[in-house]
Amino acid sequence: MVVAIIILENRKGKKSMGKVDIATSQLFFKKLISVIKSEINNHTKPIYVRGRHSDAFVYILSGSCSYSFDDGRVFTVNQGDILYLAHNADYTMNIHTPSYRFIYCDFEFDGEDLRESNVYSLIEDSDSENLFRRLYKKYKTFSEDSFAECMSLLYTIYGIILRTQSKDHKKQSVEGKIGEAKEYIDTHFTDVAISVTALAEQTGMSEVYFRKLFKKQYNVSPSQYIISVRIKKAKQLLNYSFLTLEKCALQSGFSSVQYFCRVFKTITGITPSEYRNNKLKY
Repeated sequence: MVVAIIILENRKGKKSMGKVDIATSQLFFKKLISVIKSEINNHTKPIYVRGRHSDAFVYILSGSCSYSFDDGRVFTVNQGDILYLAHNADYTMNIHTPSYRFIYCDFEFDGEDLRESNVYSLIEDSDSENLFRRLYKKYKTFSEDSFAECMSLLYTIYGIILRTQSKDHKKQSVEGKIGEAKEYIDTHFTDVAISVTALAEQTGMSEVYFRKLFKKQYNVSPSQYIISVRIKKAKQLLNYSFLTLEKCALQSGFSSVQYFCRVFKTITGITPSEYRNNKLKY
């Protein structure tokens, strides 16, 4: 059993500026300090760390633990995650499982900028574990070439973080654009001029690509979604007998009453008039 060590350091030199995200900054390593394989068993009390002595990558071999930072952020790590702990970080560890096993590598990034701790759930999980185990094994050998190989492995681990976060950012960016397009439909469906072509242009995508991604994200084509939103609104308006079919059509985003009636019957199987009559009977 390895006992956790709490390290306190003088923090007078800490700058009051924004923190650097290591996943988007492409930093360099200044030095490797140590690589340790550790395990904490049956530890139910919080572990407090104030002013962490170095940067660190922590690979979770098994178990689960929450890291609560003084700025209010909380990360829960599980098997396969990599945790980055920034130099001078203040945090509290709460272990959730009887055994918490991990490999951690203490090092220093080059530069004086404050960095932000974070957790990375990686898509290359098996490769990540293998890299950490190789790093740990190589660090223990103390051979002539061990330092260079350790630094190479450390950069490889960092490279995986950079690639994974880049892919996640792009994915979130694309999904966000499709989500914004859907929200635009939800709030502008009464505009008869709204079109898939215009929506694709707003997202900066080709129309074919936009249609493909929209259907993948919402299981319906964008044109079908526009019609479904308009039909839903039309059904609400048809409950008011004083509104003409023409007004129901225009206020639902249909360009004409003829087009409205044709689409309505195709979707529901009955005409708008039949739908209204059936509703008003009860």
